[in-house]
Amino acid sequence: MADRIIAQADLSGIRNCLRELGEYIDTTNSNVITVGKNVDALQQDLDALTADFHDFVQAHRLSARAQLAETRLVKLRQELEQKYGHYAEIRRTTKGILQANDLAIVRQETVRAAGEELMLRAPEYWLAPALVALSAWISDHEEIAVRALREALRRDEEKTALFFALVCRRAGRGAPALRWAQHYLMRQDETALDRKAILIVDAYASGLLGVDTDGLIAQQLDAWLARLSEQPGFVEAQESRWKEALAVMQPETPAAFHYPYLEEHSPTVADLKSTLAGAELHGKFYAHVQQIVMQNPPMRTLVQELDRVLTSLVTDFDAAEQPLREAVTFEQLVADEGGDETRAKKEMQLKQEAFEERRDFMQLLTDAAMNPKEAQASVATQKMALAISKDWMLSAYRDHIAENRAAVPHSIALRIGEFEGETENGENEEELLRQFAAWNDAMRDRELAKLRLTGKQELCKWAGIVPIVLGFYLGGAVGLVIGAVIGVLIYLSYRSAKRALETQREELQQHFAEQGKTGAEIVRGLLAEVVDYREAYRALDAESKKTLDYLTSLDVSAFRTVREGGRRIQI
Repeated sequence: MADRIIAQADLSGIRNCLRELGEYIDTTNSNVITVGKNVDALQQDLDALTADFHDFVQAHRLSARAQLAETRLVKLRQELEQKYGHYAEIRRTTKGILQANDLAIVRQETVRAAGEELMLRAPEYWLAPALVALSAWISDHEEIAVRALREALRRDEEKTALFFALVCRRAGRGAPALRWAQHYLMRQDETALDRKAILIVDAYASGLLGVDTDGLIAQQLDAWLARLSEQPGFVEAQESRWKEALAVMQPETPAAFHYPYLEEHSPTVADLKSTLAGAELHGKFYAHVQQIVMQNPPMRTLVQELDRVLTSLVTDFDAAEQPLREAVTFEQLVADEGGDETRAKKEMQLKQEAFEERRDFMQLLTDAAMNPKEAQASVATQKMALAISKDWMLSAYRDHIAENRAAVPHSIALRIGEFEGETENGENEEELLRQFAAWNDAMRDRELAKLRLTGKQELCKWAGIVPIVLGFYLGGAVGLVIGAVIGVLIYLSYRSAKRALETQREELQQHFAEQGKTGAEIVRGLLAEVVDYREAYRALDAESKKTLDYLTSLDVSAFRTVREGGRRIQI
């Protein structure tokens, strides 16, 4: 009797302990699941932090490079001032002497003395002896004028010829101006023109050289163009040059691309962005060309226009200044691009040819149209260059239109998790929703099939009987109690594993239910954005016709003018 009571008491305590143990195991399983979710959330936060850190590093790098560019610009400009600053004084004095001669308010001896003094400060600069020759000419000292002119021609024959062609035209000496222009043109090779040839083209386009000179230069320009056109690969080279210009003008990221679903869920998004940017180029290129054509030259007198061209000639940097000027331009581009050196190099590559001392006639005109500031091209020259180049420009632009249209994805790929689909114009919404729902159900069933008890866990359901039987046969009542404890522990392990499995299955089903709902919303959002993208592309692409029509209408004869006295006459 006593043995039976003790056994019952012992079993009650054991039962309580086992119950507590089971609850502890359940709590532990729940904590393990919670920890797993926290680890996933932490990983997501870590990924976001890593992305933010990389963005910060990139922004810091660009900011540091932009600051470095600003510092280098200061140093380069200081070096230019130190090495070539005295040229500026000679340039200012040249214009001052011309104006003083117009007004007749400075004594000829003063003009001559100023020119001779500056000659001593620039032993290699061509403008110094040219200035002496000019002042001697004004003061009627022929011998000094001839010797100074000979020295100026020795230092830079082409610039000197241009200088005196413009000075003679400014003084109303048409015949000498024509002879100087002939002197300059006879020494030019259309395949290797001096960069300063833009000045004579500028004077021609602006009508500054008069009727007789205009005829001469027009024939010369036509002859250059004809000979260049006969060279193998000439047309292809012009088209390639304009393609490069269009590529630089095209925005890297389209301003009208606001499609968050496509950004996140379409492997085709890079092509969508590129082609939309290519379509945005139409309006941008139209505005660029129209701005050149529609801008009006400033209202100036003949003397003012000649002074402007003369200023361009005398202030144009010499070969010695070229490396520093190139460095200044590049660092300015880096600063303008916010430290993006890659973009700056791309733009500099296009501008680089504007610094070359020699280039063919078409390159000179292309520089005038694409880089008027570096080429020092006037409004009239920009228009003429644009009109002359229109055939190659049109060909390059048509190629861009065709290539961009061909690059537009016919089918836009969609990816939501591991689900992949495609659409052309967003017309297959119901089909995609059915496909996604079927995929989601299949994924759910596959993952549910993986959630099952292992063979050892299934065995624990009945394996607890074994220690009870063995304990009874081997140890009697005491063995039975011990076997029962072991058997209960084994069974509780099975029950705990089964409850954890049921919890995981419920969470998995809930996850796929939410995924099905969210995925359906994403599919609808993607298809709506596809429709919007197609409409946006068509609207932007339609601008190409207006641009083509405008370019086609350009006429070279509309930009060739002559000026005689105060009249401007269109040919």
